[in-house]
Amino acid sequence: MPAALVLSTLLSACVRPAAPELPLVTTLNFTAFDAQQSALNLRAGKSQKLSLDAEPEYIAVSADSRRAYVTLQESNAVATLDLTRGEIVGLKSLGFKNHALAANAFDPSDKDGGVNLKTWPVLGAYMPDAIASISVGGQTYLLTANEGDTRDYGAAYLDEVKVSALTLDAAAFPNAAALKADAALGRLVVSKPDADTDGDGDADRLVAFGARSLSVWNTDLGLVADTGSLFEAKTAELSPTTFNSGGTVSTFDTRSDNKGPEPEGVATGVVAGRTLAFVGLERTGGVMVLDVSTPSAPAFVDYRHTVTPTADPKSGLAGDLAPEGLLFIPAADSPSSKALLVASHEVSGSVTIYAVEDSGKLTLAGRYQASPYAYDQGVAEISAYDKGSKQLFVVNGATGSLDILTLADVAQPKLVKSVSLAAYGRSANSVAVSNGVVAVAVEAVIKTDPGKVAFLKPDGSERAPAVTVGAQPDMLTFSPDGQLLLTANEGEPSADYSVDPAGSVSLINVSKALAAR
Repeated sequence: MPAALVLSTLLSACVRPAAPELPLVTTLNFTAFDAQQSALNLRAGKSQKLSLDAEPEYIAVSADSRRAYVTLQESNAVATLDLTRGEIVGLKSLGFKNHALAANAFDPSDKDGGVNLKTWPVLGAYMPDAIASISVGGQTYLLTANEGDTRDYGAAYLDEVKVSALTLDAAAFPNAAALKADAALGRLVVSKPDADTDGDGDADRLVAFGARSLSVWNTDLGLVADTGSLFEAKTAELSPTTFNSGGTVSTFDTRSDNKGPEPEGVATGVVAGRTLAFVGLERTGGVMVLDVSTPSAPAFVDYRHTVTPTADPKSGLAGDLAPEGLLFIPAADSPSSKALLVASHEVSGSVTIYAVEDSGKLTLAGRYQASPYAYDQGVAEISAYDKGSKQLFVVNGATGSLDILTLADVAQPKLVKSVSLAAYGRSANSVAVSNGVVAVAVEAVIKTDPGKVAFLKPDGSERAPAVTVGAQPDMLTFSPDGQLLLTANEGEPSADYSVDPAGSVSLINVSKALAAR
């Protein structure tokens, strides 16, 4: 049964008309689902209220601009929005992946001597970050990059624990002592609140964070396919010295006990008649390319990464570390007339452009390195492209600015200017472009306060007044028809958990925003 609670930041209305006649801003939260959190099998947090526990992360919009799908990463769920009415019309837990199945083998330990993909009595909460939609055979499918994430607020609230610190239920785990060894499951980080299902104080199940995979879902959030152990198997085969690492030899295997390669970003595109998915591995690094033309059977095409694995990651010589945002530019819009993939790297502060060959394989086309080098400062997180000006817009978390790069020569991306966003808040979290309008999601100086979306021209000057949205606007995207701009307002609590704003999704009526000059 559809349920929604609508808050309008700037305008209120008793009845929500059909788009594009929605108010300037319609901000949706999840209060109406608070009483259903347990029944819906959603991962609860400190507050035990979905409206506060949910932290909307990423948004995909259907090709017809009528539906949007929002990942609630920490809740292990996806919300469905009806954009014609401006309502949340569905919310579903994604459930768990069974790592006891051979197809889902994984390496759970950083103290087992290296690469060891095996089956284990562990469930994986999918907990996707990025989500994308594709249309195949007239049907819409959703693709999720199953990163996994924890609610980590130190002494205030922490939902992670290592298996070695748990008392395992004797009936569920008759070989508990062996499982708790460091070379087995002892080092694996799992969910503390998901462990005890009968309230007797011991762990009845082990739920790891993330599924270490790409999943394909139908629009009812039924699982169509999952890549299983593919990402760990392929990185072990093709880049064995950086398996489950931070991208370098010195960090080899250090991420096996905690989310493995961490698939985070996903972008899609059609090249030579094939529908391709590009998945960024945040920790191990690099991009996986999959052919998803048959959604029920994703097929490996390529794994590409540009790193010097023996270099010190903090030196600036290790190459591209931690891909955060992926952007596909179709050949028709490309400055080189060839399909491109842009990967933005938050740890190395670099933006890399790959040419996507007809085979689906990636060829290095150009690279930009922000200067001075700033290790792990969020210098290059998300990029957006404007075909009219042939420019990339890159959010820079370290300087609180929007960096504008020219792609007139794809082989040599160059910084045109950096645009300060101080007038709107602390720093940008995301950027999107549609029809020459550059929209930037800007977090407030106090992150628990409402954020803003700035509207800029391609030259960086203001196009229209900024619009107020929910707390900590993260990902934002235009609907394909350009009529709505959606922001996922993550609503993370303060560091000490004294302030916990609601997670929400804001729908901005673009024509009304641009008219407010």
